[in-house]
Amino acid sequence: VDRKNLLVEHGGRSVRVRPLPIGIPFDRFVELAHSARKVINTNQKIILGVDRLDYTKGLVNRLKAFEVLLEKHPEHRENVSLLQISVPSRTDVKEYQELKEEMDQLVGRINGRFTTANWSPIRYIYGCVGQEELAAFYREASVCLVTPLRDGMNLVAKEFVACQINEPPGVLIVSPFAGAGETMHEALLCNPYELDAAAEVIHRALTMPEDERTLRMSRMRRREMQHDVNSWMRQFLKAMGSLEEDDIGTTTMQPVTVDDFDDYLLNYIGYNHKLALLLDYDGTLAPIAPHPDLATLPPETKNVLQRLSNHSDVYIAIISGRNVENVKQMVGIEGITYAGNHGLEILHPDGSKFVHPMPIEYEDKVSGLLKSLQDSVCGDGAWVENKGPLLTYHYRETPAELRPAMVEKARQLIIQFGFRAAEAHCAIEAKPPVQWNKGRASIYILRTAFGVDWSERIKIIYAGDDMTDEDAMMALKGMAATFRVTNSQIIKTAAERRLPSTDSVLTMLKWVERHFMRRKPRANSLTYRGKKKDSVKMHMAFDLVPNASAANSAASSSDERD
Repeated sequence: VDRKNLLVEHGGRSVRVRPLPIGIPFDRFVELAHSARKVINTNQKIILGVDRLDYTKGLVNRLKAFEVLLEKHPEHRENVSLLQISVPSRTDVKEYQELKEEMDQLVGRINGRFTTANWSPIRYIYGCVGQEELAAFYREASVCLVTPLRDGMNLVAKEFVACQINEPPGVLIVSPFAGAGETMHEALLCNPYELDAAAEVIHRALTMPEDERTLRMSRMRRREMQHDVNSWMRQFLKAMGSLEEDDIGTTTMQPVTVDDFDDYLLNYIGYNHKLALLLDYDGTLAPIAPHPDLATLPPETKNVLQRLSNHSDVYIAIISGRNVENVKQMVGIEGITYAGNHGLEILHPDGSKFVHPMPIEYEDKVSGLLKSLQDSVCGDGAWVENKGPLLTYHYRETPAELRPAMVEKARQLIIQFGFRAAEAHCAIEAKPPVQWNKGRASIYILRTAFGVDWSERIKIIYAGDDMTDEDAMMALKGMAATFRVTNSQIIKTAAERRLPSTDSVLTMLKWVERHFMRRKPRANSLTYRGKKKDSVKMHMAFDLVPNASAANSAASSSDERD
């Protein structure tokens, strides 16, 4: 086996191995979607599943996840229906007969539990559906579930995307165990084995803002139109005719070394695009410290950021859990965007400020929760940080044997007061009950800085180390180069790559600086949110040899991508 050249020699034969994900006749499905008559006559949102009745398709898990959704989010009752089309398969095999019986019983039980006079939660079609009728279902569905337990490519995902011609479009949910989950990055990933998590993914799809739905679907449609079945055929024949490495790659996460910055970022950024750097602060730019006030930005990192902020083609935003004035003070660079409290407060370069609206009763609840935490679970090294819109309960200095009870009590208090308890580094954050996070804030920042067509005009790098950064990595998936800063190979992440330390983040920033310094200055200047950035010629010097931590980047396996 020659892993470098992807060759296998056996029995006197050389066999080439290439990843060649198959496409669909995209234009044909678009035509069907335009011509098909309307088949869904309801104002309810439709969640669509189209599968052979096969135990590998995860249909039982899907129905149970939908049941959990109705339990945990009763607001979807009478507003959402699941339309499951199951095509008969191997009807003479006992196991398939038993699966059909289980599905019939499960549909009956869920419908019997939730059905009202005007609404039934599940519509179950056991049989074959014509292609035109299927295109109509694809077109009119708000969400499509492609959640097998194990599968090949699964072309239902691609057919759904091709038929999404209505505005606003629907949302695609795919399993990481289907080939489509490896290539359709803008879809929401859903592990069908984890029922509670799957229900939350469906809830997110049903409540996703229109601008995000439109952005995700437009990018998937563009890719599938370009990589249709004809493109697949050409790539297949090309791979057969040459032993040279082609440009067809996989999306499994690989360990990051300094060489990857050339191979990975250079191919992504190119030489003609502007770049938006979206960066977390604690644990990403500055090392984690026992107290927030001690987490200072290393001078070398600050100098690189300062030089990058003066480049006409680089836009920088720091998105932190700190309050916005504090993170601005800690970074100390003028003319960049600062987002505090995970994006609830955003300070633009021109001095204007965005503050996410809060419920009227929120301020009193913050005071009450602050007092309850201070009275009940502070002491022994634990303390509460008041950040204005949110509170953070820190227990980094608390003895290990005392932590479990104190942390659980703090979590219960946060929930009792109507807040969301979010895990952070040796801390729990009490977040307000609003649909806003680093993901929504990132999209808002990019749209404000670059306009509604920002995804066509810029390249994006996002780097963060915390669970709160996963919201941004999920929102920007397929649209940005994302890095999770961690030395652990166990942590699940939506990021494409891992960086082992803040030192490796600095190495990445130096690579970005070197890349943009090689460009010729643009003749005209650009304006970001009222700040004019003139093209300047800069001189710089830095060590091109990576530090040890960057060279020994943490590896990650492909099955962690969910």
